[in-house]
Amino acid sequence: MKHIFLLLSVWGLILSCSSLPQVYPAGDSTDPQPGRTCQGPFPDGDWQLLHSIEATLPGGKKGFLMGLTIISSSNRTAHCVIMTLEGFVVFDALYDKQVTVKRAIAPFDSGVFADGLIEDINLIFFKPAGSIKTSGFLKSGQAVCRYQKPDGRMVDIINRGKQNWEIRQYLPDYRLARTVKSMPANETDSADRKGISNKIELNAHGSPGYQLVMDLVEAIPLVK
Repeated sequence: MKHIFLLLSVWGLILSCSSLPQVYPAGDSTDPQPGRTCQGPFPDGDWQLLHSIEATLPGGKKGFLMGLTIISSSNRTAHCVIMTLEGFVVFDALYDKQVTVKRAIAPFDSGVFADGLIEDINLIFFKPAGSIKTSGFLKSGQAVCRYQKPDGRMVDIINRGKQNWEIRQYLPDYRLARTVKSMPANETDSADRKGISNKIELNAHGSPGYQLVMDLVEAIPLVK
């Protein structure tokens, strides 16, 4: 019994000592402009985006939905509507510094779901709040820009090349909480769409974990 307790204690210590991937200075790479990665894959301006969504829930259960998101990068505001494939609205919320839920039908009617959804929208579509802590390159050679958010979380924006991006969000204890991968349909796509990705994959790590695969159906720029 003492041995089991000791093993659990050591495992807990290992988990509590998580560390961030090391960022190497720009001089260690042939790319002279790693700082451009700090701009990230985020939409610029006001957009209305329609996605088909494949959600993989804890236990492997899958669901298919449609998501309509209206965002403003300058105001950091969002209007999010989740619908069934038939167009029935199951969730409708606004975000402007705080979350206002207009409609929510079970199982989308919990405050935890609303807060988590808005958190995911912020991670996917808005440049991280906070300051740039460092920029450079990972051991793999990929350019990275690391932000530190006001609440202590870290966000790494990684340029994987050919308009493929990865975002990693870490908790204050450096455990990985979220990863987002965004990619165009081909190497030349999205050049005129100011950061709009054709495919986005979000993974929530830990328990309960889930995955969202979002395929772009329509992107409409909004002119005020």
